[in-house]
Amino acid sequence: MADEHASSLDGHAGAEHHGSVWPFVIALAGGVGFAGVITYFPLAFVGLGLLAFGVGGWLWQDARGVRFGDVTHSTEPGMFRDVSIRKLGMWLFIVSEIFFFSAIIGNSLALRARAEYWPSPGVDSPLNIPLTAVNTFMLIASSFTMVQALKGIERGNLRNFRLALLATLILGATFVSIQVYEYNKLFFFEHLTPWKNSVAPQLATFGTTFYMQTGFHGAHVTGGVIGLAYLNYKAWKKDWFTPKNHEAVELVGLYWHFVDIVWIFLFPIVYLI
Repeated sequence: MADEHASSLDGHAGAEHHGSVWPFVIALAGGVGFAGVITYFPLAFVGLGLLAFGVGGWLWQDARGVRFGDVTHSTEPGMFRDVSIRKLGMWLFIVSEIFFFSAIIGNSLALRARAEYWPSPGVDSPLNIPLTAVNTFMLIASSFTMVQALKGIERGNLRNFRLALLATLILGATFVSIQVYEYNKLFFFEHLTPWKNSVAPQLATFGTTFYMQTGFHGAHVTGGVIGLAYLNYKAWKKDWFTPKNHEAVELVGLYWHFVDIVWIFLFPIVYLI
């Protein structure tokens, strides 16, 4: 018995085991952002700032090499008994983000219903539907490569894991780059602004809802790309991710699939209807 106990202690030697508060900070950020959308819009930007703070703190903690052991699992009986605290925090964050984006989409549809003018897709709309359709395909494809990355590390295939993770990063970065290009063209050449302007005053409400929906989503995708870049960096460190220690890959994967699903709803609502 003593030998088993000593062996157990040796197995944990050299590794710090701590819980993490950052997933709950990130979940709080989603709640603040949601409250801002439905009550006082500038508060939504406070939520974004809090989100950046939470993600930054989480990455900083991870960069210090802190490992998360058994204490990151609830020891209380019940449905969350064997759930990682970090994974629970991510699910709470995603739930809060579902409310956040539901509020944004609902608010945009309400503004559209009251608008005197709304451009028709493919007729007088300034939006480039074919380009965005290609961008949508890239984001959906990135979900597939993220799944392959997770499968790779679960099976201990580091080569497939690293290649699929890199492909996910490239696809995500390409999505953001194309959106930046689209914003530049719409803002400076099509005069689509989030406010009323003298060149295209009839597009004011349309511009407000367009930038509100795609802008917040783009900010979330950008955050995901940063997380993917960090995972790619860690993926090349020896023994950092293993078949038994890859929770960070799962968490970023959950977040990435979420932003992909949100875009599947936003694309037809914003561009096609």
